[in-house]
Amino acid sequence: MTRGATTAAGTALALVLLSSGGGAALGQGPTATQSASATVGIREFSFRPATLKVDPGTTVVFANRDPVRHTATRGGSFDTGRIRPGKSKSLRFGSRGTYRYHCSIHTDMRGKIVVD
Repeated sequence: MTRGATTAAGTALALVLLSSGGGAALGQGPTATQSASATVGIREFSFRPATLKVDPGTTVVFANRDPVRHTATRGGSFDTGRIRPGKSKSLRFGSRGTYRYHCSIHTDMRGKIVVD
């Protein structure tokens, strides 16, 4: 099986938003069945680590450790929605690429996921 090329706009992005009420599929493309996970901590109004490198199929947990709400948003590709203090949201990254994101509430907060 060959892998499709990722377009500049990231349309081959395969993400699954996992929440307590179930998941919703976002984007297009195959999803890997790996169960790896990694965490991006949100504290002191920054994403930590600012750049996270993961394998395809990895679930990235965005854990809000600040006393205010935050998001992890990449335009129309993905959006965790508002994450309340002490809560987390998870996204599964299925396709290779570099995904820059920000907090839509605090726009100077920026991060990057590198799927390789």
